[in-house]
Amino acid sequence: MSSLGSPLDRHEKIALSASGGKDSTACVYLLRDQLDRINVYHLDTGDLLPEMRESVARIEAMCPHFVRIETNVADWIGVHGLPTDLLPYTSHPVGRRMGQEKTPLVARYDCCWNNLMLPLFQRVHDDGCTLLIRGTKAVDMPRLPATDGDTAYGVELYYPLLDWTNEQVFAFLALKGVKLPRVYNYVVNSPECARCSAWWGEGRSTYLKKYHPELWAEYDARLQLVIDAVAPSLALLRHEAGVT
Repeated sequence: MSSLGSPLDRHEKIALSASGGKDSTACVYLLRDQLDRINVYHLDTGDLLPEMRESVARIEAMCPHFVRIETNVADWIGVHGLPTDLLPYTSHPVGRRMGQEKTPLVARYDCCWNNLMLPLFQRVHDDGCTLLIRGTKAVDMPRLPATDGDTAYGVELYYPLLDWTNEQVFAFLALKGVKLPRVYNYVVNSPECARCSAWWGEGRSTYLKKYHPELWAEYDARLQLVIDAVAPSLALLRHEAGVT
């Protein structure tokens, strides 16, 4: 791919976010002839699937300027609570202060923001990068919170895969001879954190139980804690709605 007429022409210091997943890997290959002028950033929360670590290592070997950022999601959860897709008032910080529940939970995006999104963006900004390339696609969600060309704190976003489908990404990587992690035989999008107790639609349980039973045991234990915390509020909701 040539960068002629692309946002790369307008910026001197460029960042690319690489999780090791299919979309960011496609960006790396799409911009392979430009990697000598791109800082490739990977954020490791300490909870990557082993096969995703291997994928990241292959990307690192390709990139002259590879930056690894490390956070500790396990410690953060220990302080703030497990992420969940349903947050009962009893597990909210205010509810816990009122002594209503001993199981602290947080909304899924609070955990993602503090352990994934903000630390990476902050490092990119602090390093003086003015363009951030991400593998975000329009098909990833009904509406993107930020889109191609948006700018925040002097950093422009560039989504070269914006109009691609998942099928196009898989086909492109196959054409390049890229070996994707095994998890993509089971899911379209790989999990950022192996044992995350939120993002219930990712279908991790079956995969972890088959290939990573020790991780699955920890993952399942977290889900049981969430179930125990959420169940009373769900029971009250059903009662209020007259559902038996």
